[in-house]
Amino acid sequence: FFLLCPSSESPMYFTMVRSIVQLLFVLGNSSIGIHAFLTPQLRNVLIRTKNVVAPTSPSTHATPSSSTSTSSALRAAPARKVHILPTESDVTSAVHRIVENSAKSAIDDRGHFALAIPGGSVLKVLSTLEPSFDWPSKTTLAFVNHKCVSTDDVASAIEAQAREKFLDRWGTDVNVISLGGSSDGHAEATGYESKLRGFSETTLPRDGDGFPVFDLALVGVGDDGHIGSLYPNRDEIDAIDGPWIVAAFAKDPPGISLTLPVMQRARATVISAAGKSIKYPNGKAEAMRLAVADEGVTPRDFPASALREYAVWIFDEPNGSEMDLELSTVEKAVADA
Repeated sequence: FFLLCPSSESPMYFTMVRSIVQLLFVLGNSSIGIHAFLTPQLRNVLIRTKNVVAPTSPSTHATPSSSTSTSSALRAAPARKVHILPTESDVTSAVHRIVENSAKSAIDDRGHFALAIPGGSVLKVLSTLEPSFDWPSKTTLAFVNHKCVSTDDVASAIEAQAREKFLDRWGTDVNVISLGGSSDGHAEATGYESKLRGFSETTLPRDGDGFPVFDLALVGVGDDGHIGSLYPNRDEIDAIDGPWIVAAFAKDPPGISLTLPVMQRARATVISAAGKSIKYPNGKAEAMRLAVADEGVTPRDFPASALREYAVWIFDEPNGSEMDLELSTVEKAVADA
């Protein structure tokens, strides 16, 4: 094959690469397996042929099915719900309204609200949320990710930080799903998943593939594209065929994280970025562009891109400054969730 097509610019080269990869899919190989042995040269060919092996992006927010879980979970399809708002306070307002609307819808539907939250800037956003009705007492709260540390360690534990910033103020009736407090990543991941699986579908619904469906998942994105504790080019991003929770060892101490299919399956997945600093005058503008719009990244090297078609993306002007999009409104952002 390479003797026949020595140049990667040859039309025959592109045709044969496309045919070979499509054949591998027909034979049942996953996209993970394919990317494991593709050279960087062949990966670039796949990118330049615009991911021809991936299914066409659905016109509506579709839940991945088990028969195509790999291709639907590990791909960077076009983002469809991106909103750039004028100010940081607009972003905060939009997130607050989405939380309350999601809570009301879920409680009206089945009497309970399942919420997943990360740490970082999302905790700051939630710290100013004052519930307008008593939805916290009907809420089960899980963590998108969490370090394997004592749950009362305010310096490191997201749970302790959340309690200090807003949970204690919301009331003691929020059903917070806590870690065990050890530094054993595997044991904590197993234990956390067991707790989640122990809930009835009234508390935490499942989809047809058996994955949990949170009513709302608020997800943060790091400068390197990590979501939860799913970091670039690590095996944790590949856990898409069954586990709900994965142990993450990118840092010490380790942590746990919701797996990618769980983040994708929430009734609403919201990613927000707002605010700036002297060091970062445009906030996370570059990371947000890579996550939402860059055609050259893959979920393996920039995990946030795997949420493009599933999430509602809400930025203020600095954080959306590298995307050529018109300003949106709080009302439009809320309606998209």
